[in-house]
Amino acid sequence: MEKYLGNKASLLPLIEQFFVERIPGASSLSDVFAGTNNISRYFRARGWATASCDANRFSYVLAQAYLGTGDSPQFQAVRTRRNDTFRLLQMQTDLRRGMARYGALYLPGCTGEKVFQDLRHLANVLARLQGIGEDNQQPGVITEFFTQWGTRSSYSSRRGTEGVRNYFSRKNALFLDGILDTIRNWWQEGCLSRNELFLLMTSVLEEVVITANVNGTFHDFNRDRIWPNAEQAFRLRIPLISCAGQLAETANADSINAAASFAQHDICYLDPPYNFRQYSAYYHFLNFIAAYPFLNDIETYVKGLEYVRGQHPEDDFTSDFCSRARFVDGLRKLIEVVDAKHVVLSYYGGRNHWNHWASVSEPTDEGLRELRALFEDTNLFTDCEVIPALGIRKNYQSRLGEQKKLVNEYLFHGVKRDLPADIRPASPPPLPANVRWGLVDDFCHTPPLGEDRIDQIILAAG
Repeated sequence: MEKYLGNKASLLPLIEQFFVERIPGASSLSDVFAGTNNISRYFRARGWATASCDANRFSYVLAQAYLGTGDSPQFQAVRTRRNDTFRLLQMQTDLRRGMARYGALYLPGCTGEKVFQDLRHLANVLARLQGIGEDNQQPGVITEFFTQWGTRSSYSSRRGTEGVRNYFSRKNALFLDGILDTIRNWWQEGCLSRNELFLLMTSVLEEVVITANVNGTFHDFNRDRIWPNAEQAFRLRIPLISCAGQLAETANADSINAAASFAQHDICYLDPPYNFRQYSAYYHFLNFIAAYPFLNDIETYVKGLEYVRGQHPEDDFTSDFCSRARFVDGLRKLIEVVDAKHVVLSYYGGRNHWNHWASVSEPTDEGLRELRALFEDTNLFTDCEVIPALGIRKNYQSRLGEQKKLVNEYLFHGVKRDLPADIRPASPPPLPANVRWGLVDDFCHTPPLGEDRIDQIILAAG
């Protein structure tokens, strides 16, 4: 998911170098603004214990697949005896390309052949789904509500403009309808384990990002035409999953509540949103797709879609970190409750809360100064440092007319003062949207495995 706002893939080796030099001996990390889960994936692959949280459902799905797979998935109930040789060869080719590009980051020391062997049953089922998607001609929710060919995709904006949503080509929308209904049926019939479901949904989500007719986020779509990327045929690919490594603690929750519940880690890594736009609006469609297999009544959900973008207003999350006025106070509260000796904050000095596009012509250092003051607060930290120009990366901006820009990155590092211990909640409270849609048991808090290797979420559920 390269287009995800704040994606840190290009900085991972530099962040690791920083940890090795400044915090030698560290071997565990929590990330409560996980997004794509790239940080936890990278360090899990190097033997670290990890914890991952995000308020977006799609992030939880990715975390369950990338950080919660401990054995080769079997897919006993849905895999086929006959292999689709052509599609499997195509998947192997895509996997080799993915390994050439990202293998060193997320699967160091692995070969494409080893990954394919570990995930061969996943590949078998993805090939089966590929055929189902390509053959489907029955319009479903995606075609009807999110494309110009749908009968229920009309919108009327607050400014009075009217039109129809245009998120996918007709071919790809039909493909999505076919595979989503199939996966949902398999899950509701008890044919998939949780891990198997999340593996399939990760493949779906990552291809949605590639073929959607959007400019990076799902807050809007290209209204006038279907762009070339969206004309590409929907192609399910094998995610770069490791079947080894410690299983992570994961949560779909508010970041502050998760920080207060997570087990102790050496480092709390923070990369909060520096954007005024709520990420649940930016990525509402991915969150809907993530929930699709679990929703009891999809018709009730989609009947309530509003706005140009087609989001249900009761499926939203408002983060204090997306507000300049509440950002620093929220960050302080999070730091106070997290159980970690070291806090490392990633910050970029480009367009953000303090350098909004419409309010300033050139970026300022106001945000840098406010955050420095927070980390220099001796009530929170015994020591701190700010490392400027950690690296230069291409920061993707999904605003019309803006190109990829080089943005200066900074790392704030604080050694946390020992604060009076409070009673820590066993789990963060569920998000209101998950309560509303009956998803509390599906998008929740998964504690780390106990020493007896019993999955604690299953134990808690009886």
